[in-house]
Amino acid sequence: MNQKIKNTARIGYALLVFAVLCAPVSVLAIQSINPDTDETGNAENRVLAEFPSMHLEDGSLNKDITTQFEAWFSEHFGLRGNLVTAYGDLTRNVFSVSTEKDVIIGANDWLYYTPTIPDATGVRTLSDTEIRHMVHNLELVNSYAASKGTRLIFAPAPNKASIYPEYLPKRYLHTGEKNNLDAFCEELGKTGITLCDWRSGLRDAAVQPGARQLYHKTDTHWNGDGAMLGYQMLMQSAGLDDLGFAQTERTETADWEGDLWKMLSPSRKNPDQNAVYAVPQTYKTRDRMRSIDDLTIQTDCAERDGSLLMFRDSFGRALIPLLAERFASCSFYRASAVPVDQLENEHADFLVYELIERNLEQLIKYAPRMPAPAAELPAEPQPVADISPLQVSMKKDPVYLHCCGLYDPQFSDSEAVFVRLCGADNQQTFEAFRCCEPDILELDTHCANGFSLYIPLVAVPENARIQVIGKTADGFVLLGEAQVETVA
Repeated sequence: MNQKIKNTARIGYALLVFAVLCAPVSVLAIQSINPDTDETGNAENRVLAEFPSMHLEDGSLNKDITTQFEAWFSEHFGLRGNLVTAYGDLTRNVFSVSTEKDVIIGANDWLYYTPTIPDATGVRTLSDTEIRHMVHNLELVNSYAASKGTRLIFAPAPNKASIYPEYLPKRYLHTGEKNNLDAFCEELGKTGITLCDWRSGLRDAAVQPGARQLYHKTDTHWNGDGAMLGYQMLMQSAGLDDLGFAQTERTETADWEGDLWKMLSPSRKNPDQNAVYAVPQTYKTRDRMRSIDDLTIQTDCAERDGSLLMFRDSFGRALIPLLAERFASCSFYRASAVPVDQLENEHADFLVYELIERNLEQLIKYAPRMPAPAAELPAEPQPVADISPLQVSMKKDPVYLHCCGLYDPQFSDSEAVFVRLCGADNQQTFEAFRCCEPDILELDTHCANGFSLYIPLVAVPENARIQVIGKTADGFVLLGEAQVETVA
């Protein structure tokens, strides 16, 4: 009898183990039949791996299919969100340790995004040369905007850790040195470009006695109160009336799903507090808007005046309803290569360029999409001996020839870089942005010896060659030459 009970127990245990092992695959099969039951894709704050294809776009066999399938399965197997959540709850509650490398658990349930730590501790990740290139690029944008009667306002949105460093774990000590944004603002101050200094305003407001919380505890972004203060400061930088939106009725909700929390516990909700202001919503969108995260949003408000063009990232999302209600017309764009040339098609009184502090380096990674500024050189460039080969990539679209590349790094600190188009009968010279275009050039990170520009196709002669020219303290030097490619 005892042996029979033991055998039954062993069989039951084996069946239980088998059921546990089969559960993730079974749930995955159900999800494949009914995709609506799969919450993995929208629970985590990142793009998950896609199911691999047997063949590549050119029809050849995909040799990496096994590796890609392994990555897809590891991110989509059934009950993954529940298991990640359970493991995250255990390590967080018992050991106060984060299971996600990009999430830091701070005091009083505050969560922080790991890539913002260098900014919070005063660690520079951008060189002085790169900082100067960033400001130089903004000056080119500012000159173009001014030629269209538009005023540029650059608005770097502060990381949460820059406003609330007191809740970071004690192991993150400040070096006492300037960080990237400090160095950038100091260099930008030498120009006439308007800076909306959200960081100082938000930080001053956050430390006032009885101050309202301005950022979400479980999210990387500011909350409704922070966004409202940001809006007021932006209007002050523009010299405009904020129309008293902050004095409208304010209510508090508990329905905000934090992006950092989703990374730790994708299957368990933990709604954060948020502030909602009863600002009128009389504006209309020109086209059907699917969500506030659309790449392009254009609005009209009949009761207002003035026009705005804004380049924004996720921090600008909370500002859209406020700005759309403040201006007669607004255009909001979300893109790596910001489309400054929209000023060719529509006038804007103000161009607001918002960029999160941790992504300042995008100013030297992606050239703005706009006609390259024409230039005239007062002297001919001189050849340089023992120079490394020029790396160039060119691509044509219906409007531009996008030319980008890398030149010898010993000339990274050049005052300016120019691209000259040499045709059979004439030549034209354009100033380039100091950008490295890592996606196109297949770089792992940004570098200081890159150039990029958009040349209008009407200015590109047939069978042209390009010369890349650097302006140094000793004059103009020829950094390399290449034939203009005819790729589409």
